[in-house]
Amino acid sequence: MTTTRTVAEEVRNLLDYLLNAEIAAYINTVSVSGTRVSWHATDPGIPFLVNRGDPTLQDYRRWAQAGAYSALLFDGALLQITYEIEEGEIAGHRLAYVPCPYRVDSELVRQDPIIDVIDLHIETEPTNMILHSAIRFDFDPGSAAPDHPAAHLTINSAECRIACAAPMHIGRFTDFIFRHFYPDLWKAHLPFFKSSATREAGPRTLTPDERNTPHLYWS
Repeated sequence: MTTTRTVAEEVRNLLDYLLNAEIAAYINTVSVSGTRVSWHATDPGIPFLVNRGDPTLQDYRRWAQAGAYSALLFDGALLQITYEIEEGEIAGHRLAYVPCPYRVDSELVRQDPIIDVIDLHIETEPTNMILHSAIRFDFDPGSAAPDHPAAHLTINSAECRIACAAPMHIGRFTDFIFRHFYPDLWKAHLPFFKSSATREAGPRTLTPDERNTPHLYWS
């Protein structure tokens, strides 16, 4: 049976490992509120979303300023982890990897507030941004419809929803992110990432129509 307590513990274990391994420069406390497992923002008064469009530099800056993330990685990238649990099952999730819009010095990220590091780059090299896309795995069965799979991957555009096999376990999500975007770190910490890379978070949700189009599937 899945509970907010068990999910929160899995997220804590992940974040603690990333911090102790110096992969994360900073982690936020895991928040459990009702059915939701998420993070404690350092400034919850700053709105999380001001529009439903594609993420922008200002979105990243606002998230950095608010502490609206689960982990801040050594290169300034953000991990945002939120799960909804109802009746012993995963009822929804938002698992996002948000790359830093600038190539930053990892030592500065560890020493200074990330908002100061970003503002320095905005001031000194405003056009020297890196065009990396945020990646988000969502599970939202209540909104499932044609062209809106219950479990999906969003990349490059807010209108992109690539069907996924099922809701995603936090271990599978982090294995995916580090395997593809930080392969050297993934290899160096392979026992940790492999330990939960094949765990399931819920039953399969692919529809027949979704199976007939390109989608993400795992066994």
